[in-house]
Amino acid sequence: MIIEQPERIDLETLRDIAADMRGELDRVEEQMAELTREHKRALALKQIFGMDPLTRDRFNHLHANIDQYPGKMAELREEERLLTRWLDRCRDLLEAKAAA
Repeated sequence: MIIEQPERIDLETLRDIAADMRGELDRVEEQMAELTREHKRALALKQIFGMDPLTRDRFNHLHANIDQYPGKMAELREEERLLTRWLDRCRDLLEAKAAA
């Protein structure tokens, strides 16, 4: 069995990738914060609306921001976890390059 050696990664390319991933992580964290704000707002609206009949728009808003919240947040948390892991690997590669 032939074991291939990994190709050398250009330091500048690695830094660019890490910067892109940090930007993506910032975007995901902002989406999580916005999703949480909208969820809290929808919970308050649900209490305000009480048992009164809802329009289709109000129902859709509550459904999107209450019922779908756990699934949407789980997706964003998974994306955050992966981006954090990948950024850690970038950091490790950068440190290894600096030590070499």
